[in-house]
Amino acid sequence: MPELPTGTVTFLFTDIEGSTALLKRLGREYSDVLAEHQRILREAFAAHGGHEVDTQGDSFFVAFRRAKDAVAAAVDAQRDLAAHDWPEGAEPLVRMGLHTGEPQVGEQRYVGIGVHKAARIGAAGHGGQVLLSSTTRELVEDELPTGVTIRDLGERRLKDLERSERLFQLEIEGLRSDFAPLKTLDVELKRKRRRMYAGAALIGVLAAAVAIPVFALGQGSGGGGADVAPNSIAVIDPGTNKVVDAVPNVGVTPSAIAIGAGSVWVASLGARTMTRIDAQTRALQATIPLSATATDVAFGYGSVWTANGILGSVSRIDPAVNAVSTTTQDVSSRSTDGSIAVGEGAVWYASAIGTVTELDRSSAKIAGTGIAGVSPSDVAAGEGFVWVTNAGASSVSEMNPRTLGDVRPPINVGSRPQSVTVGGGAVWVANEGSDNVFRIDPGSASVEPISLGAGAGPTAIAYGADSVWVANSGNGTVSRIDPQTNEVVKTVEVDNRPSAIAVGDGYVWVTVQSPS
Repeated sequence: MPELPTGTVTFLFTDIEGSTALLKRLGREYSDVLAEHQRILREAFAAHGGHEVDTQGDSFFVAFRRAKDAVAAAVDAQRDLAAHDWPEGAEPLVRMGLHTGEPQVGEQRYVGIGVHKAARIGAAGHGGQVLLSSTTRELVEDELPTGVTIRDLGERRLKDLERSERLFQLEIEGLRSDFAPLKTLDVELKRKRRRMYAGAALIGVLAAAVAIPVFALGQGSGGGGADVAPNSIAVIDPGTNKVVDAVPNVGVTPSAIAIGAGSVWVASLGARTMTRIDAQTRALQATIPLSATATDVAFGYGSVWTANGILGSVSRIDPAVNAVSTTTQDVSSRSTDGSIAVGEGAVWYASAIGTVTELDRSSAKIAGTGIAGVSPSDVAAGEGFVWVTNAGASSVSEMNPRTLGDVRPPINVGSRPQSVTVGGGAVWVANEGSDNVFRIDPGSASVEPISLGAGAGPTAIAYGADSVWVANSGNGTVSRIDPQTNEVVKTVEVDNRPSAIAVGDGYVWVTVQSPS
């Protein structure tokens, strides 16, 4: 395989908009259309020195040594697609996104936020549209192909990127140039606000007409509106405290869960796989094979990180290509469990044998190792420290991320602490043995217990939407805690056995296993 371009590289991502609808309409003829589409794009890429990094279904990921070559390839591809004699109603509409950066290269894969940004730019467009980042536009604006101009689309918010990105559209003579608004966070927010205002106006009209008490809306036990079968994800709307959807068949015994790159990532204890779900459509995006069973998962620094406790290793998944990009071996001795977290500038692996290992967030190499307590069960990073729950010692270790040494003696939190999270200016620990959540003040290390009720059996905890969320495997519920009052304000039934929980993209996501 030819070596990947290095240094300054321009990435081009493509995919067919509405490919599922096209498949349903064409049936068996779709394979011929897809093959012809691939031939046209590959010829355009090759003509301008493109390196095909990855291809999945109707999508391409291509790298170019020069930005102007990437733009020329995109323009030629769109022109050739439009000029081709497709069967009636079968023209594939391809959206494209380009970004230029200086990525790292590892195992025939690119690593870095630039890859993720390019993919997000492509996903924001529509079929037939070519979008550029501001970096790419600056490099090519004086060397555009004949008949091509650039339109400024303004500052846009892309999913999972902290800063706004100014986007530009190629105007290709003879081809369509008017498209719907981009599918970016700022546009979606405006749509939601319009729906909210319209809904509020409608409620006002109804209230005036029939005098329904407004306070009656949204009251109740907080139960769900969707059946949640085993091996599913329960989706809770924090605005209503109700289960609004259930995503079935997310692996055999789904366990750990994380949110990032516009997706929900679910590790399976019953199979060596990672399932990727679109957080907006809740459709299956990919099932990614792993070299070992993932005992925990976290998202951060543009990647998905898995703890492979049984092998004592850590794997990094590249969301741009849905594949493992690197695996760091011998992070710790092998054990029955392993947990992972991101934050405080690094990736942290806690092993059940009693160690905590720091991994460099860029290279994924081991940067240091420290000693925690007895049988660590979870790890979190925040408020300037690394926090480790020690199930065997009924305590929490507060560790300095620079030295990986204890800051103070272990903090007692009762028997069998299972999970820890950081948020709202505090550290929160789910304690299965006492049916409590413990709130730890990071400054004073003072501890306050919060009762979830007998038989709750809390096994996982997460912070988001200005609340603390607890998955209770003992009674099949999720508890919502107000961090201002330290009180349970809602209990949501999710059926069966919740095992892990995460908050992101506007919802609370809970993996649900069989109760047996």
